[in-house]
Amino acid sequence: MVANALKKVLLFRGLTPRELKQILSISVLRRYAAGEMVFAKRDLGNTFFIVKTGRIKIFTTVGADKKKTFAFLKKGDFFGEMSLLGGRIRSASAQAAEESELFVISKKNFKRLILENADFTLKLLHTLAERLNECDKEIESMLFHNILGRLAEAILKLSADKHTKPVKMAIDQNELAQYLGTTRVPVCRAINTLKRSGVIDYRRGELVILNQARLRSIAGNLQ
Repeated sequence: MVANALKKVLLFRGLTPRELKQILSISVLRRYAAGEMVFAKRDLGNTFFIVKTGRIKIFTTVGADKKKTFAFLKKGDFFGEMSLLGGRIRSASAQAAEESELFVISKKNFKRLILENADFTLKLLHTLAERLNECDKEIESMLFHNILGRLAEAILKLSADKHTKPVKMAIDQNELAQYLGTTRVPVCRAINTLKRSGVIDYRRGELVILNQARLRSIAGNLQ
């Protein structure tokens, strides 16, 4: 059952049963309660993580109380590699946004995977390049888009894995503000604007997309 979970991880697709068995032998499964910290920014980085179940928030804290959320990671996503590849300390914090299970691989075994499995290394590099591209897009959005366009982009991205009709997701305004790197007040105003326009509905922490085409247009994504 655990081996089947590993097969669904992009990094491990295409690996032989023998290779998957080897990865299982060097992995430890850990459970985290909702709200529990996986690690904090500036902690020493000694482990690599793969999400088996749940959702992990990657964020940083600026000053005393301002937070910026970089991503919400779900089943099959990985994190923690940057401090193993580059520096010794974590560049951001990781927290379980809901009850989660993670495969944990030590720094020593992670390096063995990179050196001994070319497919794993190439897929790792591909994912890192995609994340860098996403960072470039976010910087561009912050420079050239207004709060309404940025909020529309964020809603589309955060709801990409939702398949209900209409699309629904549970998220509060503080989480959205942290994801956008701003405060709650402008996010609240932008949400009310989208509600009045009939693009979304938002009540008691649940956001519903009513007009996805219009939302993409506001985000500047007409494809």
